[in-house]
Amino acid sequence: MYTESVRPEHRMILIIDASDSVSTILTKSYPNIITAINLNDILKLLSTIQFDLILMDFNRLSLDFITQIKNSKGNNNKTPIIALFNDNEIQHSDADSFLECDDRLNKPITKQKLDTIIACCQKKYLALDYIQILLSKTKNNQQLAKTIFEKLFEELPLQILQIKEAIENGQYDIAQDTTHKLNGSVSFCGLIDIQHPAKTLENCLLNKNYADVNQQFLLLQQRTVSFTSYHTAIMTHLDKMYSA
Repeated sequence: MYTESVRPEHRMILIIDASDSVSTILTKSYPNIITAINLNDILKLLSTIQFDLILMDFNRLSLDFITQIKNSKGNNNKTPIIALFNDNEIQHSDADSFLECDDRLNKPITKQKLDTIIACCQKKYLALDYIQILLSKTKNNQQLAKTIFEKLFEELPLQILQIKEAIENGQYDIAQDTTHKLNGSVSFCGLIDIQHPAKTLENCLLNKNYADVNQQFLLLQQRTVSFTSYHTAIMTHLDKMYSA
């Protein structure tokens, strides 16, 4: 559901709010925002549209109303739910645990707040995607998956640095050998988004196609940096899984 190629303003967002918290300025920034408060309308939307984010007013909606929505998410079963609150309103004491919401947001809803929430959700769910890939490879061995991630987060940045220095110094044999090792690691772990540029760079070096080496290296570096940016999210989630 979450991919880095989709801009925040292109997300499909459902806002369930009894108050008028969605400004005209916000809907211009996020044209795919849909607002609803009638339960039947909401259930129909959930059954027909795949949303990227659901924002729900926890103070103005009863827990029974929230329960019905939660139990009828359908194709939106994995869609993050954000609890909306006003600072001056009394919050349901058991709302978070009851719904297991992903985050909370104080009203009014602004573009800056939405951008931040979407970025957090994207990081969390892409991290979960990486975890699921490695758990599949390790037959759901959480400790082994954690060990492999630790090695990847340690070795990949070093290998990228070694490749960069080798290319800059014209040491293409060293660059090819290190790229081959990196390619082997990410291929084994199923990290396709890194594997593709690694394989392309390795082929360029093998075929002495040096004109394209810098461009392919930059793409590999970008993909690797993107992956390592999920270090904290991945390891935190794995720690919770292991201690559960």
